[in-house]
Amino acid sequence: MNDVNTPADRAARPYHHGHLREEMLRIAVELAAEGGPSAIALREVARRAGVTPSAAYRHFSGQEDLVAAVRAETLRQLSASMAAAVAAAQALPGQSALESRILAAGRGYFAFATTSQMLFRSLSSGFALPVEEVGESSDGPFDLLLELVQRWLAVESPVDPAGEPGAGYGEAAFADAVALWSSVHGLSVLCTSGALLDLPRARQQELLETTLAISVRGLSRSPR
Repeated sequence: MNDVNTPADRAARPYHHGHLREEMLRIAVELAAEGGPSAIALREVARRAGVTPSAAYRHFSGQEDLVAAVRAETLRQLSASMAAAVAAAQALPGQSALESRILAAGRGYFAFATTSQMLFRSLSSGFALPVEEVGESSDGPFDLLLELVQRWLAVESPVDPAGEPGAGYGEAAFADAVALWSSVHGLSVLCTSGALLDLPRARQQELLETTLAISVRGLSRSPR
């Protein structure tokens, strides 16, 4: 493909001057969704965007920078899937509204992983978690789980492990949220690129429900 940009080429592009980075990221995410993180290539993104590699380097310093941007966008989409599931959660008989939201968050996580398998593989090694001591809120996948666990502990035990009411439960909430995330993320990896990949989708879903049920029971049994 000729990298020379003609007026017709520029008119046909779905972006305009100043939005090239967004278009390149969209294409990179598309490549990852087609072939996994190994399919992300800065030169191919530039080719599909109809610009020269030198123009691409004005927006991404290199391959690692582009891959990091794709991971960030994947996390955003994963968070959106979880948030949508939580917002639509409805408690079953004998189930609290909070429990239904925790279960829904896990289902939203798993749903994104299994319906966007190649894209999810860019997160197969996990993602950075916030430092325990940092109390700043965010809208990432782990932050959503942590917020739900903190609410759970506030209901199950009005006094935190240090003996102070309503203190956010600190290390206990963080540890429980990590355990919950590890279970859901681990199963998601197994079902999208691991030993459980070839299981029927219905069986994978059954395993998810078992995993979530055990995880929630673990939260309620934890000594506070």
